[in-house]
Amino acid sequence: MPSQTPNVTYISIVTYCQATCRTSIIILLSLLTTTHGFGQILNVEKERMKGDSANYFLGTVGLSFNANNQSLTNDGTEKSFVGLTANSDAAYFSTYHSFLLIGQLQYTATSETAINSAGYGHFRINWLRKNIISYENFVQIQYDQGRGMQSRRLAGGGVRFRIYREEKSSLFAGTGVMYEREEWEQPSGEGGSVALGLWKNSSYLTSRLQLRENIAFGSIAYFQTGYDPDQDFFRHRVSGDINILINVTSKLALQTAVGLAYENRPVVPIPKFVYRVTNGIQLNF
Repeated sequence: MPSQTPNVTYISIVTYCQATCRTSIIILLSLLTTTHGFGQILNVEKERMKGDSANYFLGTVGLSFNANNQSLTNDGTEKSFVGLTANSDAAYFSTYHSFLLIGQLQYTATSETAINSAGYGHFRINWLRKNIISYENFVQIQYDQGRGMQSRRLAGGGVRFRIYREEKSSLFAGTGVMYEREEWEQPSGEGGSVALGLWKNSSYLTSRLQLRENIAFGSIAYFQTGYDPDQDFFRHRVSGDINILINVTSKLALQTAVGLAYENRPVVPIPKFVYRVTNGIQLNF
């Protein structure tokens, strides 16, 4: 689940949090979660593996070029295009818990259409993060002009399982319940909009592998499903991110990410499968 000035925002958060209590951290981050993927899987999972570390911050700022097929033509068919993606993320690790804020903005255009934008903000708390079985709460808000998504808002919680964790690799799984509400525009020519709210199960599997000292691989896969009583069927969503991070220095890295998503029954008639490929740089602080 940030604005176009993420650096100032996160620096302000760090300064404020150092002088206040952990309750204030939660309130501030929740208020900032207004602008969704998980582009910083590698860094977050790496830091979660530091079982003896506590009371520290992690932050990243990234800029990437991308190619995907999330745009639509007038008749609702898919069209590929390229664009620019900017992300800024922050995490705080206390003695027992972790707090993660992820935000991203995308600007895309083709020779046939005006600039489209998409963005998300995701805030997640991992309670008792060092335990084999821990707990999570999360909220998210998202929009995507290219696909006609006016908004997607969700909130939920669940259980996180530590399946495997070593110095250079880890594997975690999680499952829980969330409530999701979406508002979509109909494809051009049909007019109107559609709103849908559903309770869903949300499950994921995430892994990290340090291939070499300066090269890391990370992935996360989600399966989300919910029963739509108005249509008398289940709506499934499968999505995932794959990331490769090459550290040039301790502060600068090259990143390549691939994002995939499939919905068996979209709310409006749009392509069921979308992808995203990005290549760019990342600054760590």
